[in-house]
Amino acid sequence: MTGKSNVPPTRRVVMGAGLGLGVWGAAARAQGAVETPAFEAVVVRDPQLGAQFAIAEQYNLFREQGLNVTVRWLQSAADTLTIMGGGGAQVGTGGSFTQVVLGGQNLPVRTISALADIAETQGFALGPNVRLSHPRELEGKKLAFTQGNSQVLLLAKLARTFGFDQSKVQLVNMNQSEGIVAASRGDVHGLLGWQPNLYRLVSMGGSLYCTGGTLYVNGGRAEVQPENDRLLYNHSTLLATQSWIDTKPNTLAALLRALVKATEMMSADRPRAMAALQRTLRIDNEALEVMTTANKYGLGITPGLIASHRFQTEWAMNINRIPSAPSAESCFSTKIAEMVDPSLVSWRPNA
Repeated sequence: MTGKSNVPPTRRVVMGAGLGLGVWGAAARAQGAVETPAFEAVVVRDPQLGAQFAIAEQYNLFREQGLNVTVRWLQSAADTLTIMGGGGAQVGTGGSFTQVVLGGQNLPVRTISALADIAETQGFALGPNVRLSHPRELEGKKLAFTQGNSQVLLLAKLARTFGFDQSKVQLVNMNQSEGIVAASRGDVHGLLGWQPNLYRLVSMGGSLYCTGGTLYVNGGRAEVQPENDRLLYNHSTLLATQSWIDTKPNTLAALLRALVKATEMMSADRPRAMAALQRTLRIDNEALEVMTTANKYGLGITPGLIASHRFQTEWAMNINRIPSAPSAESCFSTKIAEMVDPSLVSWRPNA
């Protein structure tokens, strides 16, 4: 049965509607007083590290939790490292490598949640007209890569898996846009990198050869499960200073609740989520679709997140980026995620 009710709204209903439209949400207050409603978060402007923030910003999900968050958009996680490492922000986003470097320098910044498993957006693509009957044929080839990024570990894993000599593959250092052009022209045979750069090379006639979790060798597709030792592990992360974890836990919990809602929108209302990402992240629609499909968005502190930390720690030690390996126990705080929902935490220190 449809139609309007003739019963006038009660005072409670009217007041409830007014509260729902107010700046501070009643649900947020019920969770505990937010210590600092207004603050700035430094967030990388890409779908790996900034998707949930873009959605939450567009649809007022922060305000629903009683927060006034000013999102300061950055170009890369290297900017997050500089700003948070220097004490210029209390909250931000980065990658597993960001946390490794902060922890390796004994800086008081911790990961309070994953944002996404981004291993599928890291990979290796062959240039147009390059066809390999076996990965051993990579010997003697030239591949573009960007120095200081862990995608080169894909090559090491492929060499161990398929039995070829990695030292016989020539790596040519160039930025990603240069690598795309060089591979498309045949100056190099492929590109080690990340999305949307891999997608752009593929759209120019190249072919995806592997990602952190999937092999496309010989034209097939074979997913490499985490328990079988992925080619590469990496997560995007939500970072907070230890002082805020200690003194402003309700603020961080409210922030995380807003990001939970944004993550849910990615699957429950994808058209609205994608509209927010297009407006904020400024990436063309096809590339954005590729990237968001490859990412596995999910919050919490999980064994997979810890695997990424250990993988990136090994890489950071290999390139002498950090003086010593930071333990997971010193780099992750489960406190905030447990406040929001204990089921978000499936790894605990010394577990």
